[in-house]
Parts: sequence; structure tokens; C-alpha cells
Amino acid sequence: MKTRSLRLLVVVALACPLVACAPVATAGQLVLIANGVRNTVAGARIDAHSGTILRASDGRFYWYGERYGCGFYWNDPTSPYCGVQVYSSRDLVNWDGPWPAFNAGTRYWQDLCMHVASAPGNGCFRPKVVFNPRTRLYVLWLNTPETDDGYRVLTSHAPLGPFQLAARPELQDDGIPDWSGSPNTRDGDEGLFVDPSGGGWVIWNRGGRMLEEALDDTFTTGRGVPQVIMNYPELKPYEGVESPSEFVHDRRYYIAMSLPRCPYCDGTNTAIEQAPGPDGPWSFQGTVSAKSCGGQPNEVDALGGGLLLWTSDQWLQGGVAGLAPRLNETLATQAWEPLGFRGSDVTPISCRPEFRLAL
Repeated sequence: MKTRSLRLLVVVALACPLVACAPVATAGQLVLIANGVRNTVAGARIDAHSGTILRASDGRFYWYGERYGCGFYWNDPTSPYCGVQVYSSRDLVNWDGPWPAFNAGTRYWQDLCMHVASAPGNGCFRPKVVFNPRTRLYVLWLNTPETDDGYRVLTSHAPLGPFQLAARPELQDDGIPDWSGSPNTRDGDEGLFVDPSGGGWVIWNRGGRMLEEALDDTFTTGRGVPQVIMNYPELKPYEGVESPSEFVHDRRYYIAMSLPRCPYCDGTNTAIEQAPGPDGPWSFQGTVSAKSCGGQPNEVDALGGGLLLWTSDQWLQGGVAGLAPRLNETLATQAWEPLGFRGSDVTPISCRPEFRLAL
């Protein structure tokens, strides 16, 4: 990892949404990040998975993630969809919350996420959030279990929400088959990216095949024909990739991804693609973590000052979580690590139990 000069963290006194607020980092403080179980300042275990950590203009960090704690079990249509919740912190250590991003208890969300005939009990996943500098709105995408254009987009004027339903995006991928050539597939894990010019991009897997498309000015739908990226090795047991995440470093563009795709697996590769521009052409760098610290790579979040934070969902199998295909991941946590570079290549992830950051 390149050496960074120590940056002062300037804290602006803001009114907290709740009476109990996380402690404030002092100017010049190095923050110690420890991997493992994470709790809120109130002592509750954090229940946020496969989402986004975003640093907003108020200087705070907002952690968006899938919620399991209301009793959601994957592939059990009798269980409820729990929705998305948000936590807030000034230092990535002390977290307030959670707050619901939207009201998931409505008939609309329960039917959409749990009662689609082709995938009963599937749920809605991957709450990805970016800030649109043109509309000044926070934009949230969700992966839904529908066969065609399997996403919903919500927007909010504030990072804590509430997010309101805005669109069912159109992505021109209906004629694109899965990794094996089968046309009977559906859209999967997605990631959002805002390039340095303020343009929006969505990257997603469709039956294990990875696609990328520029977004319109609202970030709520695609702009044109997607680019198919399929230059990586096919690895068993589930060929193809998932959980793609795009980011930029030193004017070069990258995609981190799970290779192979493997739902709720507890050890898949984190692989990297590189390109000179956000629209490619993409070249395969290789693997930077063989087991993703015992989990599945989720996202690389740009948190300001050049900090790129890699996150990996540490899925649970057995015990209180149950076993596939009926899983509840309330107690699953995440492994975090700042990305490093050697030349233009991402350096291997070392799975450190703790590390220090200058925010």
C-alpha cells in the first residue's frame, strides 16, 4: 500500500439523528479498524450485508446493507423480506443506528422480493448507493428476483433516507445469454460507480457473465448497449463471476469481483480487471485474494483522500445461520482492508486482523 501523508480529520458539529451519537474523531487521530464482530455504540450487533459504505458531504460515513434480523430466510417464501438499513459513523469504528432506508413491510416490497413465481423466497439484494452530483440525490439500486430488468432504483435527498421508489431501470441485455450460452437467465449482483467527470455506470452479472453500461444523467437507467466482459477463467463449481465493483486509482480503472460466483460461500477468490478508461478495454490482472479472508468479496468503496476500502462478506454456514438453501445471515460480519498498489496492479490482500487509517 502506498504511504499516505497524515490527513487531518476536520469534524463539523452536527445535530445527531438520535440522542446517543458516536464519539467524534479528534483532529489528526489515526483510527484503528479491527476486523471481526462489529456493534453499534448502543451495543447491538450490526446487521448490514452486501451493501455500500459511502462518505457523504457532511463528512460522515454511511453503511447501507441488507437486513436479516426480522426473520428473513433465503429461499423460504413464508419468511419476511427485511429490507435495507443504514448505519452512520464519523470514524468507521463507532456506529449509530440503524435506520430503515425505506419501508420494506409494504405489500409491494414483500410481493416483489418474496413472492415472484419464478423465484419464491429469493429476497432482494445488493443495496448499492452513490451520490449523483448532477441531481444532488442519493441513488440506491436493488437486485430483484424478476427475469427481465431485475432491479429497482430508489432516490433520497439525504443519506439516511427515506428513499423513494424512482424507476425500474432498462438495461439492454435481454438478448445476452449466461456464461454457458443459455438465454434463460436473469440479472444478478450489481455495482454502481461514479467516474471523475461525474458520470454514472452500472456493472452487473447476468447468469455469471459480467456486463457494464453507462447510466443516464439521473443514474436510474441505462444509456445504451452494454459491454460484455468475459476474459476471466471459468472456475467450478459455479462458472462465471458475481459481486462486481468498479473503482479508479491514479487515472486507471478497476473491477473487483468474486471468481467464481458462489452464493453465500465462505471463501471465493477476489479477482481484478483493469482498463485505461471506464468503458474499457478490460484486461484480467488475476487474483489478489484466494479466499477473500474466509468470505466473498462485496465491494471496493472510495472513501475520499485516495482511500479505497475492500469489503468481504463473511457468510455463516450452519449453527444459528442454518444451511443452504435456507439461511439467515443476521450474525454474518465483514472483513475490511484498504487496497494497495504496486505500479498499476492491485497488491495482494493480506487479511489483517486490524489496521490503522488516517481519515
